[in-house]
Amino acid sequence: MGQKIILSYGEVLWDLLPEGPVLGGAPCNFAYRMGAFGHSSIMISRLGNDELGERAREALEELEMSTVGIQQDPRFPTGTVEVQLDEHQNPDYHIVPDVAYDHIETSDQLAWIAGQADAICFGTLAQRSTQSKESLHWVLDHMRADSLKVCDVNLRKDCYTQKCVEASLRRAHILKCSLEEVPILAKWFGMDDSNLVRMGGDLIKAWHLRYCLISLGAKGALAFASNGNAVYQPGFQIKQKEPVGAGDACTAGFVHSLLMEQSLAESCRTGCALGAIVATQRGATERVSSRKLNNFLKKNHLLNIDPSYQVLRQDPST
Repeated sequence: MGQKIILSYGEVLWDLLPEGPVLGGAPCNFAYRMGAFGHSSIMISRLGNDELGERAREALEELEMSTVGIQQDPRFPTGTVEVQLDEHQNPDYHIVPDVAYDHIETSDQLAWIAGQADAICFGTLAQRSTQSKESLHWVLDHMRADSLKVCDVNLRKDCYTQKCVEASLRRAHILKCSLEEVPILAKWFGMDDSNLVRMGGDLIKAWHLRYCLISLGAKGALAFASNGNAVYQPGFQIKQKEPVGAGDACTAGFVHSLLMEQSLAESCRTGCALGAIVATQRGATERVSSRKLNNFLKKNHLLNIDPSYQVLRQDPST
């Protein structure tokens, strides 16, 4: 156990929120949270040689995140995403295409970093381009066989394909997806998304996964293991401010707990708790201390329970 070397591959970008720009990108959000847990967290991405790129590098340094895996592109701009929130504070994204993180390159240094890593988290957005997709699989090829590979699919409009997801799942040990992504996966893989408990188990078997995490938004999350164990963690009732980055925090809390050899139920609960806290804050990278997370976990919260999964609730200590 103890500190691990964690890679996060993909987009570092600016979320252009109504209140102003905030550093984001799902892999970046995950990397930040893993670093906050005390791991040696390394973000692998590419920024433009522009003002936003310089501001992003400065922001990463202010967040005490390593920039050893951050490349600079002389031609393509730093990535940006226009984020609009509806009346329920649900985000809608417009992702600018053909930016720096679409052109991540391989290098001897990157091969060395990959060989040291204990785990990696990746999604599909940075794989919309051939170059960054091939570089990702090159990185995976240079990692140790016992390194944990986490695929948080993060399906974004016009930025993914079935072939890309299938290739990712063939390399992954953990799949994380959202409730909104479930119907897409079900259609592709011929599964029944009306029964998420069965589907979670089917995903584990179909792709030879160790774990699968399905986030249910305000209703919490379902987690599955290859040994047949399945748990449901209800959502925590909170005063939501902004959900951007909450799902990435949930993934980080879940993966961190598994790396610390905690139970499936405890890992799912920690993920949901961290995601809930982030949803009460502005942006995806506002600090959450270990003390704040632990205090949150100790409280007797009101829960948003989906009765469909009540039978799967477990004591996190088991």
